[in-house]
Amino acid sequence: MMGTPRHIEKILNGSKPLITTMGKPESREECEAVNVKYLPEFEQQELLMTRAIMKSPKVVFISKYVKEFWRDIFRLRGLSFPLEDNVKVIYHGLNVDWFIPSQKPLNTPFVLGSTGSLRGRFRLATLFATSRLLEFDHRLLIVGSMDSECKEEYEKAMVDPAMAARTKYISWVDIKLLPDYYRQMHCLFHPRFGEPFGIVLAEALACGVPVVVPAYGGPKEFVAPDCGIAVECERWKWDNEFCRQMASAVNEIRNNHANFAEAARKRAVEYLSIEKTVDEYLDFMELSRWINRLKG
Repeated sequence: MMGTPRHIEKILNGSKPLITTMGKPESREECEAVNVKYLPEFEQQELLMTRAIMKSPKVVFISKYVKEFWRDIFRLRGLSFPLEDNVKVIYHGLNVDWFIPSQKPLNTPFVLGSTGSLRGRFRLATLFATSRLLEFDHRLLIVGSMDSECKEEYEKAMVDPAMAARTKYISWVDIKLLPDYYRQMHCLFHPRFGEPFGIVLAEALACGVPVVVPAYGGPKEFVAPDCGIAVECERWKWDNEFCRQMASAVNEIRNNHANFAEAARKRAVEYLSIEKTVDEYLDFMELSRWINRLKG
């Protein structure tokens, strides 16, 4: 069971083996940081998720960060967190035979990319601010839908002829073509604090694209230390110092790109493949030995 689906009660009360996979609920701290109101329905959703965790015989968290986030919620609510034997961290997996690196070197200026559902002013404001700090020729490739704040930041940045000349924006991409866009990038820029996992980061790594992220959140667990840079900085502050540190990280990746790119692909294959994810779920459900017996 993923999260809290519509028929959660039927699933929880059923007789079939059950693992609940849980992400992160809406965070009051993050809502405050991005000037979004923490709504009553967020609280209700957190309570529903809490109950699902308590009633599930086994629970998978999508990162160590998410697991500890929930442990804090249980502590603040005066609840007992599930026993360690009944919980496990399993990362999302992807098809690493589909998301693959480019077969030929990129003969373009350095391309800094941003992909996914672009929400919150900080997503593009920090990208453009970081770009202005880079002292080498580069391009920006933005792929994904934008909310109103990101559109505002994009339109404001495009007034600058130099920024407009080095920026390419693709609003929607067929999922089948998505790896082609990753392969046009030298580095993925992802400035979100508190990211539970970050599937776009896993996709980038599988395509041999190193990433730059803040050190607070799930991505730090599989990005550091050699397939990208997790920047240690004051969380929830997307200020000039944050952009300076992100620019320094991008510059470091540029100066050692081949090694970072090789390590990115290796990390995805070893830790983020769908095969590894399935095997870990089967092992957690104690089904692996039965499947192996049937195969034998």
